[in-house]
Amino acid sequence: MKNIIIISDGIPGHFNQSKGVVSLLDELHSCNITIHQMSWKVYFLRSIFIILARLFCKMLNKLTASMIVSMYSSVDIKDADLIIAAGGNTAPYNAALKFLYNKPAIQLGSPRGIHSSLFSGLVTVEKYFDDPSNIIASLTPNSYSPKKCLRAAKENNMQQHLLFLIGGEGIGYLYEEDEWDSLIRNIKDLHKNTSLPITIVTSRRTNPIIENKLRSELSEVPLSYSAWFHKGDKDFHLDALLGSAKAIFVTEDSAMMISESISSGNPVSTLYPLNIQSPERYQKHIKKYLDLGFIKRQSINNFRIIDELNIAEIIDEYQSSLLHKIIERIGW
Repeated sequence: MKNIIIISDGIPGHFNQSKGVVSLLDELHSCNITIHQMSWKVYFLRSIFIILARLFCKMLNKLTASMIVSMYSSVDIKDADLIIAAGGNTAPYNAALKFLYNKPAIQLGSPRGIHSSLFSGLVTVEKYFDDPSNIIASLTPNSYSPKKCLRAAKENNMQQHLLFLIGGEGIGYLYEEDEWDSLIRNIKDLHKNTSLPITIVTSRRTNPIIENKLRSELSEVPLSYSAWFHKGDKDFHLDALLGSAKAIFVTEDSAMMISESISSGNPVSTLYPLNIQSPERYQKHIKKYLDLGFIKRQSINNFRIIDELNIAEIIDEYQSSLLHKIIERIGW
């Protein structure tokens, strides 16, 4: 049994990445997880703490590491076999804990200037440092895999359907009213042409007005598996929905939803609006998935079911490769 501490900054996408690494490790070792909710010792000084913590990481020693740890809420890691964290605000804390307690530590996401060598492994989707500690992941870590999704679909007796994962405005993606109208029209056409039921899963970023619009205007379409965030739907199995989908359509504003969709091994289309003002790093992220053949990009105004992409074996290979790179770095 391996004891793992996840340091969470409270952002679901970051936490899901950490859980994704645990999910990989759990294939080789039984893992006991403790979640530590990161917080600042003095909240109103957090902006100053963020600057100081990053500065101290440039000259990490026993004194500066202790000063970094003193800025955060305390955590007991004496029995931990591994620390995992994701997100920029957790990085200095994770690096300092590794230094002080000599515990293996995995950090996920953009380093924001903190060198990968301060961790056992820094997992990123693009290369930041010419150092073996910077582990490049072809796919953002998440809790799903083709085998897990297929098994969950069978266990839950899910019938084949078309799955839509709907986000909303964020990271520079802006949707007009008529684009939501086009989405609804296309969903109706797909159901009419395939006779397949439709599943819609909304998220915290979905505007409640848009969610209600989808529920209202698609009322005559079979939506039995659907989960509505603002209605409070939580008791659903996303792994089973992913595993039983003939095709998955996901709005392009969510890197985690895209990653999870790809990990099912089923065909994935990302739906994009006309108005995109996303940062360059996010555009590179999407382009990487496109170049690898993981996704097809389609306009939210006009999309169709794409030819099936046989990527399940490829995803399994990428995830297995990431697991062994992490194992090598943490020495398990």
